[in-house]
Amino acid sequence: MEKITVRAADGASVQMTAQGAHVCSWIPAGGQEQLFLSKTSEWREGVAIRGGVPVIFPQFGGLGNLPKHGFARTAHWTLQSCSNDAQGKGIAVFVLQDNEASRTVWPHAFTAQLRVTVHADQLNIALDIRNTGTDTFSFTAALHTYFAVQDIAAARLHGLQHCQYRDSMNGGQLCTETADSLHITAETDRIYLNTPSELRLQQPQQVMQIRSEGFADTVVWNPGATGAVKLSDLEPEGHQRMLCVEAAAIGQPVILAAGQSWCGQQQLRVLPAADQN
Repeated sequence: MEKITVRAADGASVQMTAQGAHVCSWIPAGGQEQLFLSKTSEWREGVAIRGGVPVIFPQFGGLGNLPKHGFARTAHWTLQSCSNDAQGKGIAVFVLQDNEASRTVWPHAFTAQLRVTVHADQLNIALDIRNTGTDTFSFTAALHTYFAVQDIAAARLHGLQHCQYRDSMNGGQLCTETADSLHITAETDRIYLNTPSELRLQQPQQVMQIRSEGFADTVVWNPGATGAVKLSDLEPEGHQRMLCVEAAAIGQPVILAAGQSWCGQQQLRVLPAADQN
């Protein structure tokens, strides 16, 4: 599957595929790979890529009648532009519009735009949805970001204390997070509702600052050892080297009347381990 490289003037880069407008790689300037991508992903047309940043639209998971996570992550997006701006930032814009195939499963007219901006130690991914039809529609969505971690046992996610979440490992039961930091020790699948705009994924060598706008919720997922063996496209022990922290709009679906638009984005920045400010 062909990959498109977007490079900033300072050397920061991302790689993307037209299928799904999928970010497969992000390397900050002078840094290391920040996204997990399974070595056993199938890389076939119409098959979801395991890792990177899948775009989830217009349905999250199985919360509706569509195929799991909707159709955007396996659809062919059109590259609208790929360039550097006046500040040297690398920018790529992909567009997806409704077509005969999408309307057979979701009968609505829309335009989706994914704008990816990379420079220095930062990556910004913005998803814009516009209702181009005459009828109101609703949707759920997420940026299903797979962060690379050196060892899941040493990673801590900060910022979710006191938030309510739906625990998919417990039948969707509504719980409240009591821990001051989230430590993944087993299969975890949670939808945190109305979360803070900033979270931090801390590892011994660095801190990932995770900011979101437009997305009210956050999904935290790791298949653990028990779930990993059920995923044929996840490399052996891959669950120990990844954590999904997803900017999401799930608890309250987005409703768009004719002509209206919505935008949600996830802004990522790599900080030194000592930088907690």
